Amino acid sequence: MSDNKEQDLFMDYVNTIVFVGVLALLILWIAVILSSFFASFGARNMDDQAAVSERLKPIEVVSVAGAPAAGAKKEVVKVKAGPIDGSAIVAGTCQACHGIGLLNSPKIGNKDAWGKRLEAAGGVDGLVKSAIHGKGAMPPRGGNAGLSDAEIKAAIEYMSSQ
Repeated sequence: MSDNKEQDLFMDYVNTIVFVGVLALLILWIAVILSSFFASFGARNMDDQAAVSERLKPIEVVSVAGAPAAGAKKEVVKVKAGPIDGSAIVAGTCQACHGIGLLNSPKIGNKDAWGKRLEAAGGVDGLVKSAIHGKGAMPPRGGNAGLSDAEIKAAIEYMSSQ
């Protein structure tokens, strides 16, 4: 008889735990529904064109020499061009492949490998032309379409001279 009483007591605990768990999930579900319902009150109308224009207006107006933007002062800032920094270009674009010699690319500073490439291409200008159009696994302009021909030349000169 005591086994049956202990079993009944155990089942009462299990039933209580299941009931409390289901009740907690129900309360959580109701809280989520109510919070999303009340959160929609006072929300901005996303279809309001004036509000959208206000959110998208520029923070600052930039003026290009000779073409001032509306409401902007006409001011020309002259920037003096300096030498191209080949090491910065290499660090930003070329290092990923030429740093480890990926797919037989000449490693930065390996004068023998670069010398062979320069000789085969007919000098720096030939190697620049090859880099501009891409060679083997290397995409055109080393994968950075924003590089100018002068920047590519500076990068090649830097990598071959280290």
